[in-house]
Amino acid sequence: MLNIKNKSKSIIVALALLAAILIAPLSVLRVSAAEASSASFDIDKSYYSDDYEHLADKDVVFQNITYEEAVYLFQQKGNYLIFLGGPWCGNTNAVIDYINDAAKAAGVTTVYNLDLVLDGNAGYNNLGKEIAPNKNAHIRESNSSSLDGADYNYLYAELVTRYLTNLNDWVEYTKDSSSALIYTDADIAVPKVQVPFLFIYNKDNTVNYKGESVEGKTYPIVYGYEKMLNRDEEGLYTTSRVYNTETEKYDRVTTRVDDATYIQELNDAIFSHIGTGEGKLTLSSFTSADYIRLAYNERAGKKIFEDGQQINIETITYKQLDWLLQQDGTYLILFGGAWCGNTQAVIDIINDYAVANNVTVYNFDTKLDGGYAKYKWGYSQEVHIRDNNNPFSYLYVSLVNTYLPYIKTEYDITKEGQYIFYKDQNDAEVKANKLQVPYFFTYDKSNVDKDGHNAPIVSYVEKMYTLKSERDDYIGLEANYIDYTTAAFDVVSAYGSKVGATVKNIEQPNDLIKAQDDGQNEGQNNENNSSNTGKIVAAVIGVIVVIAIVAAVIVIGKKKSSDNGDKSDNQNL
Repeated sequence: MLNIKNKSKSIIVALALLAAILIAPLSVLRVSAAEASSASFDIDKSYYSDDYEHLADKDVVFQNITYEEAVYLFQQKGNYLIFLGGPWCGNTNAVIDYINDAAKAAGVTTVYNLDLVLDGNAGYNNLGKEIAPNKNAHIRESNSSSLDGADYNYLYAELVTRYLTNLNDWVEYTKDSSSALIYTDADIAVPKVQVPFLFIYNKDNTVNYKGESVEGKTYPIVYGYEKMLNRDEEGLYTTSRVYNTETEKYDRVTTRVDDATYIQELNDAIFSHIGTGEGKLTLSSFTSADYIRLAYNERAGKKIFEDGQQINIETITYKQLDWLLQQDGTYLILFGGAWCGNTQAVIDIINDYAVANNVTVYNFDTKLDGGYAKYKWGYSQEVHIRDNNNPFSYLYVSLVNTYLPYIKTEYDITKEGQYIFYKDQNDAEVKANKLQVPYFFTYDKSNVDKDGHNAPIVSYVEKMYTLKSERDDYIGLEANYIDYTTAAFDVVSAYGSKVGATVKNIEQPNDLIKAQDDGQNEGQNNENNSSNTGKIVAAVIGVIVVIAIVAAVIVIGKKKSSDNGDKSDNQNL
């Protein structure tokens, strides 16, 4: 409340307020006292029940993980229940609900699911067959396969040779069998898992499947279960080929499998070993937040996220993103990965906004393998769908053209080398805008612009900053920091407007100190095109407030002085 006694005093107050507004940095302004309500949901639970034919349960235990998440999980201490398989697989579809029910009955809350088809077969089912029959991102393909995924089968083989070192004890297609997976130019063989494959993993386990141990040796797969079943309207069954001496041909023989028998096998093989009693294994937890913290800190060479810090960023696979973009509602989505120096520079800012407003940011990495094999193991390739030299660029093009029409990017699609493309069956280029990462945006598939055109990207920010303190685009410079937070806040504000919530800006220190980056940062080190948006907005706000104050002064001057003064609205901007 302003207690104004005369016109002169009013003018002084107005000038003081004007000075305060013009010198106050935008970074300390807040938007409201009301906390944004979250329109986020558990994507795993919703996604699974929609994606699997036989999984009607909306409360599933499965948590989808990316390839790189799996790599980090395999390096953690503790016991983890892991499931290899995907909705593209008939055998997995046949038993997914049985596994879910058995897990819940055993008190299991999370089963980590890695799909060895890195795009979940979404691209192949929706587009790949129209381009070429070999477009399939299945990394469990042997060298002899014609599928493009065979060129990346080292990703599967590295998981086996580095982490699943005793897989041979648990699978039918052993290293020495004719069905083993062969990879590298040297034609090295590794055991080939069939899916679904369910197993308990502990990297430090020292006892093998026979209860034996050898000093200095570990057996990371503590218990495993691999069984191929099919399903029809009558239930579960197996098939086999039996030679018919009369016809001198092989007949396909179907053998029915009783539900109770299969459930008992599941429990005997896996779930009977889980619990809190003597001789039981207690399962550990590994979340998206754990992965984000580990991956970004390691790649950046500095502590971006502190131990125990709340992280509201959830990683999603290509198949989950494809599904999410078809859903009703409004979502905050980030394209970017831990490998990218520009994403490293701003990931904590985006998370601060998510935490402050109690929302989830869904993070999709355009490198379906996270670039980990190149980063750590010396391979030259990456499954990077935002790369014209990658056979899976059609996954990116399809995604953008299908769900993100009229997307705005710094790169110009009309200029050579500034777009992503694939060749169709007529050898013609099919193009899409090339976004840079990090690309942070508010998405609503039903949103329209002022002219009534479909505009699912409600608001976005595509700005390239770095953690390298010697550069002009260093995020630790105050102007750069304000520029990005201002743009990111516009994205979050658009989200708030769509869901009917008032959002909070983040508190920012007066002295912006960012630790220097000692590690090597990869990514899009593009020229910084930062704007003075923050300063412009601040100036506009200042002018509006001053006009309001001057108007009030004029009115006050015409009134009789009062000790009680005027009541003014204290609007938080």
